[in-house]
Amino acid sequence: MARAVVLLKLTREGAMGIEQARAIYEETKIFFAQTGYKVVDLYATLGEYDFVSIIEVPDRDAIKHLFRRGVLAAGHGTFQVSTLPALPFEEFLNVVDDLRPPEEAAQQEGLKLDYP
Repeated sequence: MARAVVLLKLTREGAMGIEQARAIYEETKIFFAQTGYKVVDLYATLGEYDFVSIIEVPDRDAIKHLFRRGVLAAGHGTFQVSTLPALPFEEFLNVVDDLRPPEEAAQQEGLKLDYP
């Protein structure tokens, strides 16, 4: 499963219709159930963003479908949506390790490479 962080900011129209928050949330849960997505966590926040959600999707290719939901939410005029694909930190470290030159990786592991 792949994860994404979704940042939501209420528009003026969204703030004025905040009483519709429950209906929009229920609509979103139906959409997610139909697509196999899962809301891992959803938070109401103070600051730059009004809501932060952690979403789990079947695979990395499915993240593009989150953009569809973001476009639909933006179409309602209630939210500005930013979707950030997320990588678990251990996987991130593996990516970093793959970027290091072989000599540096060997030094980190206490090995010496001999080149002709």
